[in-house]
Amino acid sequence: MSDHVLPTPVIDMAGMVFDAECWEAYLLGFAESAPDYFRTFGARFAATAGVDAAEFLALAGPDPEQAVALLAATGVFDLDLDGYAERLAAEGIRHQVLLSNVRPLRTGGVVNDRVAEFAQKYPRLFQAWGCVDLSDPDGAIREIRRCTNELGMRGATVTHFLDAADPLSDGAHEFYSVLEELQIPMWVHAGHNLSSRLPMDWCTWRHLDVIARRHPDLVVIAGHGGWPWIIEMMALCQRHRNVYLEFSTHRPRHMARAGSGWEPLFAHGATTVRDKILFGGIEWIHGLTTGTLAAEVNAFDISDRSRKAWLHDNAARVLGLPDAE
Repeated sequence: MSDHVLPTPVIDMAGMVFDAECWEAYLLGFAESAPDYFRTFGARFAATAGVDAAEFLALAGPDPEQAVALLAATGVFDLDLDGYAERLAAEGIRHQVLLSNVRPLRTGGVVNDRVAEFAQKYPRLFQAWGCVDLSDPDGAIREIRRCTNELGMRGATVTHFLDAADPLSDGAHEFYSVLEELQIPMWVHAGHNLSSRLPMDWCTWRHLDVIARRHPDLVVIAGHGGWPWIIEMMALCQRHRNVYLEFSTHRPRHMARAGSGWEPLFAHGATTVRDKILFGGIEWIHGLTTGTLAAEVNAFDISDRSRKAWLHDNAARVLGLPDAE
């Protein structure tokens, strides 16, 4: 838990809360679609779990399922949802968007089903956003309608590079049109990716500009900030009323360092696009709690007005939440 007392409630636009079966599906999805991610992040999980990284990596290539089983046996994937919710509340986290996944679960259904259940248990604290696979646009449309109408999920998440899906295909635009129809926002992986199977700039500011122009009523949240194209992302946020930026997976303390590439965020995100910047955590990437990450944002050398906007007010407006009590 963070030792810092935050001046305002926090809304986290990028939470990932999985149980063991969901983590298994998630990591095996990496093994199938982005082996670079499986090796990199699997090794990180191994270190967290106290598993020998060399042993994990030796299994990762020939037998991903055994590699994941090695991690799961340590209990690192186990979830105490009640304890997690209690901790968030103690840290001053008012609300958290739960990003999901569309991979199948071993016992049936997909990760979306399980994440929706988590949000249903704590509806004041969580809202779940459904994940789709845009390599099959028709299937993606069916799934997001199911997520919205049957599971009560309140947004969509898309990671084009994992799906090897063209962000600007005709089918993708049909999907974005459905999101406009449903009046739900879309979180999209933006910026570079670490998968050597695809170009580094598979979905960046240039693609988001086209999406925003063709779908002006769709709220687009550029996940992970679109780094390293931050100056272009600032221009994109200035240009489109419904484009926002959240900076999960990038540790705030490192973002503030000279040479990080985030300098345009502090120049423009505290002035012309102050109302477009959102806080995102994703704890497992950093091995830090959401409260600790928010406290590092609170320490940024920005105005109190900007700090409050980034940590809470902008997200509250996007999510349609009432003012904090």
